[in-house]
Amino acid sequence: MVKKLDAVTMKVEDDMRKRARDFAKNAVGDTFDRFNYSQKERLEKIAWGKLGEEVVASFFSSHDLPVEIDYKVYPGTNSIDETDFVINKMKIDLKVGTQNYHKRLLVVKSYFDNGHQSDYYIAVNFYENATSAVIYGFATKLDIANASVAKWDKINPIDDYTILYDDLQPIENLIALLKNS
Repeated sequence: MVKKLDAVTMKVEDDMRKRARDFAKNAVGDTFDRFNYSQKERLEKIAWGKLGEEVVASFFSSHDLPVEIDYKVYPGTNSIDETDFVINKMKIDLKVGTQNYHKRLLVVKSYFDNGHQSDYYIAVNFYENATSAVIYGFATKLDIANASVAKWDKINPIDDYTILYDDLQPIENLIALLKNS
């Protein structure tokens, strides 16, 4: 686990896990498999991503920035959600880590370079069997565009823009930006 003084730890509630898992079970057979993962790997990736949305939505709500979690299934190869949240016309995408050794926000370079961009990217990592999550901070679209590029996934090596959790801006700064936009 990365120790970052301005990171925020959130408790993961049972109902959050249930909603995320139920959504993943419902969506896994109908959504685009963009990384050629197995059915089990896809189920886990979808569930972790949706659980990240649950946690960050709770964090935003606690700061008087309510958001709606999109539980729509986007079937087919050309239909994907555009971003995770929109607040005051600002697009926010979450990047979720699930291992203790994860320490970087990763953004798929080919998607970003082809116009699939959000205004802000938030790094979340889950710990202790998903009973807690740490929101490490955020990066702007410009931060991503200027980030180094590397391949991290050994199973599916693709180029990712990479920013260490330690180098992210404090999440509280994003709250202030969103409230003032």
